[in-house]
Amino acid sequence: MWKKIFDNRTIAFYIGLIGAALALVTDIVFIIGDHADRTFSLLAFALALVGALSYLAVCLFDCRYLILLPGGLFIGAFAVELNTALPSLSDVWNGVNFIGGNAAFGTTVAAVFLLAAICMIVVAFSGERKK
Repeated sequence: MWKKIFDNRTIAFYIGLIGAALALVTDIVFIIGDHADRTFSLLAFALALVGALSYLAVCLFDCRYLILLPGGLFIGAFAVELNTALPSLSDVWNGVNFIGGNAAFGTTVAAVFLLAAICMIVVAFSGERKK
């Protein structure tokens, strides 16, 4: 079964696989390290988790447009997490501690979600199977 999943794949498929794995690991670190902080968003966590797991559907099913699902979910996770981290980031910019929260961790997680979305865009435009 595993040979069939990875048979006849392009380098873009593996870029997407690395992006999904990176997002999944970051999501796990996100809930362990930041779950009680102001920059944690349960919606961003859920979107990234479902996005990483939906890449399994890309691996298992031969549907050309299925790659749009994890890409859209990662973009949504990026947007929600960046929106959640911005108030804490404004504290850093203004030099005050009004809102609180770990702005560096929140923006780093948002950046990883953006990187995962870019990996999915590469897969979408390059193709995941050799012709």
